[in-house]
Amino acid sequence: MTPKSLQLLASLGCLVALVTCGHVDEQSATCEDPCCPGACDPCRDGRCDDEDALGWEPPVLLWWGDADAPAPGCPAWAPEVVFEGVDGLSAKQQCPSCSCGPAACKLPAGLIVWNEHMCNAHDVPDPQFIRYPAPDPWDGSCVTGEMIPPHTFKSVQLLSTTLSPCSPITGPEPVVAEPVWETQARACGAGKVAPEDEQPPEASLPPDGFKECLWRQGEPGPCPADHPERRVFYREIETSLTCTACTCGEATDASCIAQARVFMRPGCDMTPGQWGGWAMDLDHSPCTGSAAGTMSLRIGSMDAMWYGQQPGRCEPAGSDPTGEVWANEQTTFCCAEAR
Repeated sequence: MTPKSLQLLASLGCLVALVTCGHVDEQSATCEDPCCPGACDPCRDGRCDDEDALGWEPPVLLWWGDADAPAPGCPAWAPEVVFEGVDGLSAKQQCPSCSCGPAACKLPAGLIVWNEHMCNAHDVPDPQFIRYPAPDPWDGSCVTGEMIPPHTFKSVQLLSTTLSPCSPITGPEPVVAEPVWETQARACGAGKVAPEDEQPPEASLPPDGFKECLWRQGEPGPCPADHPERRVFYREIETSLTCTACTCGEATDASCIAQARVFMRPGCDMTPGQWGGWAMDLDHSPCTGSAAGTMSLRIGSMDAMWYGQQPGRCEPAGSDPTGEVWANEQTTFCCAEAR
C-alpha cells in the first residue's frame, strides 16, 4: 500500500470516528485521540470509574441567588429554561385583630310552676312542672299565655336573668398567609431545538453566576467526584397556612337585676291584690310557694322590667397564625468547581 493510500485511509478513519463521536449514545467503545475531541468521550478523565456518576442527567447551567433578585437569562448556546425552583422555605403570616362585643343582659326566660314544694329544691325524681315561657329575646312587655289555674301547683319559680354570649369581632386587617423562600434557582440547557449559537458548551465557560451541574430528581446518592458541590431545590410548594377563628371567653364583671311581675288576670291587669312581683339577678332565681299544699295563685300573665344592667366583658382569643408550608418535587444538582 502506497503512502498516499495510507494517508487516505487514516483520514477516512478519522471521519468515521468523528461521525461516531457525534452519536456517543449509539457506541459502546470510546473514541481515541486525535480523531475525536475530548468532549465526545463519555468516559474521559476516568468518569466511568466513578459509580456515583451513573444515573445523572446531562450537565446544565445552574444559577441560584437571592429570592428577590431577578434571575438572569439563559445564554444563546443553552437557551431553554429546563428547571426553576426554590429553597429556604418559610411562611409569612399575619392575622387580623380579635376583640369581643359586650355580653348583654337578658330578661328571664319566663317562670316554672312546680308540683313540688320549694321548686323541687330537693331534686325529687321525675318532678311535675309547667313552663310559662317568655319570648326570646324579651323586652319585658306583657305576656299573656295559657292560664294556669289555682291549686294545680305547689310553688312558682321566677327564672334568673342571663347574659347573651359575647360576639367575636374580627378586625379589618387583611389575612396574610403565604410561603416565602430565601433562594431561587434556574437551570438552562440546550433543549431539543438547536440553539442560535452553535458553539458547543464544552468550549465555553459558564456565564457569570452560572455553574455546570449534573442534575437528578429526588434524593440520589453522593455527587460524582468531578461535580462535588451539592445543591437541592424544589419545584412545587404546598401550604395549609391560615388563621384560627376569633372567639370569646366566658363573660365576667356583669350585673343584671330585674323584677318580674305575675298577674292573676290576662293582659297584666294591675287590679290590687291580683299580682305580685319578685326581683332576680344572674345568680338568684326566686321561688315562692305554699308549705301547706297547693297555691291559690292563678297565673294569667306576666311582665318584667330592669332595675340595673351592667353588660359583661369577655377575653378574646384566636386569630392566630396556624398551618405549615412544605416543598415537593426535590431536584438535586451536583456542580463542577469553577474553571
